This record gives sequence, structure tokens and C-alpha cells, in this order.
Amino acid sequence: MKLKWASRIVALSLGAIFCSGVPLQVTAQDQPQEESHSPSVWSTLREGKLSVNVRYRFEGFERDGPPFTATSYASTVRLSVGYETPSFHGFTVFAQGEGVTVLGPADYSVPLRPPQNHPNLPAILEPKSLEMNQGYVKWTHSVANKKLTLIGGRQELTLNDGRFLNISNWRQVHGTFDAVRFDTDLPLNFSFTYAFINRFYREDGYDATDGEQPMHSHLWNLAWSKPDKIKIALYGLLLDFHAPAQFSTSSQTYGVRASGPFQFNKDWSLIYTAEYAKQKDFGSNPNRVDANYYLGELGPGWRGLGVKAGYAFLSGRSATDLLTTPLAPPFNGWTDLFITNPVKGKVSGLEARYLSASGPVRFLGGTLSTVIFYDYHSDNLHIHYGRELDSAMSYKFKRFHNRWEIGWRFGRYWADQLFTNALRTSVYTSFTM
Repeated sequence: MKLKWASRIVALSLGAIFCSGVPLQVTAQDQPQEESHSPSVWSTLREGKLSVNVRYRFEGFERDGPPFTATSYASTVRLSVGYETPSFHGFTVFAQGEGVTVLGPADYSVPLRPPQNHPNLPAILEPKSLEMNQGYVKWTHSVANKKLTLIGGRQELTLNDGRFLNISNWRQVHGTFDAVRFDTDLPLNFSFTYAFINRFYREDGYDATDGEQPMHSHLWNLAWSKPDKIKIALYGLLLDFHAPAQFSTSSQTYGVRASGPFQFNKDWSLIYTAEYAKQKDFGSNPNRVDANYYLGELGPGWRGLGVKAGYAFLSGRSATDLLTTPLAPPFNGWTDLFITNPVKGKVSGLEARYLSASGPVRFLGGTLSTVIFYDYHSDNLHIHYGRELDSAMSYKFKRFHNRWEIGWRFGRYWADQLFTNALRTSVYTSFTM
């Protein structure tokens, strides 16, 4: 049923593209005036917004030791087509179809999707897919210059930096949520978000064994900001999964986060983040969980260049008493080895120290570069997991109004007492309209 609806959405959206031509957004003023005083349905719909993104990526992933006998490589292309209707009394409707296919040579594993599960190959989560990525109704209203928004349907959600909830934008299939979301601006630079989440669609595809995760979960975020100085957020995430396979990750997480940058002048700034969260068991979780999360980052910023030292701590006292982030993509390294908070025998938890530098490349306008070095230890018993070096570079073509981007990403992990040596690299190109 999902594929059927997705194919209809994609077909209708593509048909609209070919019928409307370029530019994609066409208003009634661009069309010949009709004698009728009431606009037709077609002319009204043509005032809506079409969005298209095409992204090709070639990715390779190599890991030493058993069970891996060869290098994985994936050559995939993602096409997403979306359409948003014109506003009618504050209401709009948005639908977006997403398709991912293999283009060229590929041999890799998507472990929880049976047709693409190859245990002897490292995992690259790029499933073949055709689905409705988003489909929702949005209502927007203003009261005393304060904006209220209510969205109901399948949508993308992110909580702060994405550590606990995110859509995994890097992967070809984005994670999405069946949810009802409420956003409002409040006086004195406050804002508030609440969402009720009924289902999560994972990045390994809706037909993976864990692809659709039913739940009754709640998210709230109260934020206050002073532009160019500070943003403070108080948040809560209550996850109550309804499928037995996810019971052990049902949790309640409450946290506080303060972040910058603090801008001294047009050239110099202070980059900083301080965050603390407490996580406990919740709902259907059969285990007792009492876990902490800490994040600290500090460093200078100068003319778009940022250098910072960071520390992330994910508590882990045992295989069942540890911090979990089941609605988020991997953090702490682009090899994606730390996709979950690690457990190895009596050793568990993650302590990551890192240095990073990012910013524009001089003499190459439109080019951004990032370098990060990680050093990993466990929480329990404090053993040394290993080290990782990540680097990336991207370039946007100004003559295409920054719509066309090419890039490269690289991650190298040197194992000590967890996992084995690994190398992951990719090149990509993306075009957005």
C-alpha cells in the first residue's frame, strides 16, 4: 500500500514538473488572464511550490577481520519530489515522494533488510526504496506578531543538535515520523515545540525488519535565545515503543543545553556548547536505566573558520543500563561504528574526546572543509576503544545559485580494544530545485 501511494505521489509531482516547466514555482501572474472571475483549481494549484532534489553518491566501506571478507561499495541515486499547496485560510498540504535506486556497480549489506543482507560485507544503509517520505497538513496563524504552527502527518523532526532525535539527512533514505507537532513563538524571545509521535520510519527502509516502529512518544522543547550570544533549551523526550523488539529502548530523557556562538565582532566569536541530560527507563522497558549524558565544546571562531575541543559522554554501567538514542543517526565518527552506545562483555558506555576544525578554504570560494580527530574510551572499566580521523570537503557552484554541490567524505578508524580497523569514504553530487 505504501509503495502504491508513493508511486502516485512521485508520478503526480513529476507530471507537474513537466507541465509547468522552468522555473518550478509559477504564479498566476505568469499565465494568460482568463475571463472567468473565479480561478480554476488548476490555476490555484500552479501557485504552489514544487521542490526537487537529486543526489548521487558512491560510497565504499572496508573493515578488517571476520566476518568481513570483502569491501562494500554502493552506487546509489536519490530522487525526492515535493509539492506544497497554496495557503487557504492558513492551511497548506505538503507531499514528498522519495526513491532510491542502485545506479552502476554495487555490492554491500543492509543487515535488517533481508533482500540486501550480506553478513560478509560491511553495512552501508542505502536500501532500494520507493515511498512517501512526507505527507502532512499544516496550519499557520499569527497572534500579536507571534507565529503558531500545527502540523499533522508524516514529517521530518529534529531535536536541537539531533543527538536524541533526527532525520539522518546524510543517508539516502531519510528517517521520518508519523506525528502531530505544535510550534509557537512566545514573548521575550522564547519559543516552544511539542510533538506526539505515533511511528518512526528508519533509514534502512520501511521494509526492513525494524523499518516501521510503532510508539506513543512525546517530545517537548522550550528555547530562549539572544541573537549572536546564546541559545538555551530545556527539553524532554519520552519514548514508549509498542513492538517487543524495541521495548528495551523505551526511555524518558530530560535535558538542558546552552550553545553559541558568542559573537564579539564581525570577525571573532566564541564557539561553545554545554549540555546535560538524564535518561531513565519508561513505558514498556523491562530494564532499570539510570544514565547520564554530557557534552562540552569550546573554541574560537574567526571569519567563518571554527576550531574547537569537545567532550561527549554516554553513560553505560552494563548491557541494559546505558544511554540509548534509537531515534537518531550515528554521532561520534563518520565510519558509523558507534551507531549505538557500545557494549562488549562487561565493558560499556562511550567517552569521546575530539578536536575539530571547519570553515571555508582560502582561494576556493564556495568550498568548505572539515577535519575531526576522535579518541574513544568506555565508561565502565575505562578501556581504550580506538581512534578515528574524519575529513570532508564540499563545493557549491555559485553560477547555479548554490543549488549544485559536489563533495567528498572520509573516515578512518584505528582499533584498540573495540571493533577492527575500518575505512569509509564517499564522493557525491547533489542538485536542488
